[in-house]
Amino acid sequence: MGRELRIIDGRINFACKKERCEKCCCGQFSGTGGNISSVDGRPFNEIVLTEEDCDRIRSNGRSDLIEEGTFTANGKNYHKIALNQSGSCKAFINGRCSINGFKPTLCSAFPFYIDMFSGLCVILCEGFTDEPCTEMSKMGPSMESARKMYEFWVDFYKVDDSEHNEACK
Repeated sequence: MGRELRIIDGRINFACKKERCEKCCCGQFSGTGGNISSVDGRPFNEIVLTEEDCDRIRSNGRSDLIEEGTFTANGKNYHKIALNQSGSCKAFINGRCSINGFKPTLCSAFPFYIDMFSGLCVILCEGFTDEPCTEMSKMGPSMESARKMYEFWVDFYKVDDSEHNEACK
C-alpha cells in the first residue's frame, strides 16, 4: 500500500477496493493527530448524520440506526449512527456495511476530508497504491460528500452575530 498521497497527470494513487477490502468499513476513526480534539469532547468514532442522511436511512427502513445527541458547546441536538458497546458502527454486520447503498455523507466522503489549514486531505487506507491509478474526476462524489460535511459543521457552529456583538459590549 502506498503510504503517501500522489497525484500525477490527473490520477490519484487510490482505488477503493469495495467488497475486496479487508476492512470494507473504515472502522473507528481516532482523529488525524494528537493535537486535535473536539470542542464538545465528542469522540471521533461518532458518525454524525446530516438531515439528508437521516431521511435516507429512515426511508430505507433503518431508523433503528439513528440516535440523538446534544453538543455541549452550543446545546444543539444532532443525529448520529448508533454504535455497538465496542464503539463500532451498528450498521457494520458480519464484516460488511449493511447500509452501503445509502450510507451517511461522512462515510461517502472517505477517504477525503477538508481541513481548514490544509484544504483537501485524505486518510490513508488499503485503497492507496504505489502508483496513481484513478482519475481524480472519478473521485468527485467523495469530494462532494467531504464538502457537504464541511458545510454541515460550518453551519452547525455558526454564531448569531447579534448575540456575539451583545456579548462583546
